[in-house]
Amino acid sequence: MTESRSLPEQIKTGYSDTGCIPQNGLLLAVSGGADSIALLHATIVIWAEYREQIVVAHVNHGLRNGSSDDDAEFVRGLAGEFGLPFRLLTLQEGSLEQMSAGSLEEAARQRRYDFLAETATKCGLSSVVTAHHMDDQAETVLHNIIRGTGLRGLRGMQGSRPLADGVQLVRPMLELQRSDIVAYLSSADLAHCTDHSNEDTEFTRNRIRQQLLPRLKSDFNASVDRNLVSLARQAEQAIQLMDSLAEKILSEVVLERQPDVCRLDRTKLAAWPRDVVRHFMSVLWIQQGWPRQKMTFRHYSRLAELACSDGAIREDFPGNISAWCSDDMVRLTRKDVADRPPA
Repeated sequence: MTESRSLPEQIKTGYSDTGCIPQNGLLLAVSGGADSIALLHATIVIWAEYREQIVVAHVNHGLRNGSSDDDAEFVRGLAGEFGLPFRLLTLQEGSLEQMSAGSLEEAARQRRYDFLAETATKCGLSSVVTAHHMDDQAETVLHNIIRGTGLRGLRGMQGSRPLADGVQLVRPMLELQRSDIVAYLSSADLAHCTDHSNEDTEFTRNRIRQQLLPRLKSDFNASVDRNLVSLARQAEQAIQLMDSLAEKILSEVVLERQPDVCRLDRTKLAAWPRDVVRHFMSVLWIQQGWPRQKMTFRHYSRLAELACSDGAIREDFPGNISAWCSDDMVRLTRKDVADRPPA
């Protein structure tokens, strides 16, 4: 293993690093695969005294004929052995394809997190826990680089982040390699399911895992996965600093802030470097809850350019957001109010 400490001890540190409080309730996302079984077993070992605050959740995506049903029953049985409540979402065959809009992976991910957030809220649990590990983090960072990303994509997955009101998504295994997890399961003689869809190279993530990363390791740098994870940590540190600066700017330049309208002091905003203003705009978008799926580095750069230049101009941006710039003000509005004259 990567450390002399046991895997449960390392996972306990991971929980602590995320600020997770077990007595406030944990919803464990358990697929039945090696990673989630290790998470479930280790969590019980670590916090047996909080067993009454632990619930097991599983999503049957209906993508692998009878084998996905078998996985669901395996996890149900395991939860029963541990004396834990079990929550199951079973999707009808073909339902994900209908809602996928071109990306089955993304549709499955979104539906899974929606279910986990809803279940945690209904059960009064403060944390949803997933078994993502260091190898997953390396794949995520590489995937984001390939698709095109900024600093937020370079940081990969966060150890914790808000999932819903009063619910945090927690990933206590990000410092663990999959080889450590497999070794733990073997030493503890723990059974798990094998998801053969992970070998289907029609999915981009699987091609990265099965083909690209092994090729990079063998032909370029055997430590490429660790280097990608190190890059993610550095990006996270840089984002924290930039976010703090963005908060300072917010306190100085906001004239009005409502769910659909933001008015900013253009003169004060233009006093900051454009790169800082660009990051400020991305933070503002996040805090407003405005659509970000199609907002790119180029769009935020254009916003910074408009804010820091002279003259009156109006321009539209993805997510039905419109920017009006006058001599002394930047007014950002949602489309449903965008056609009203500026105040």
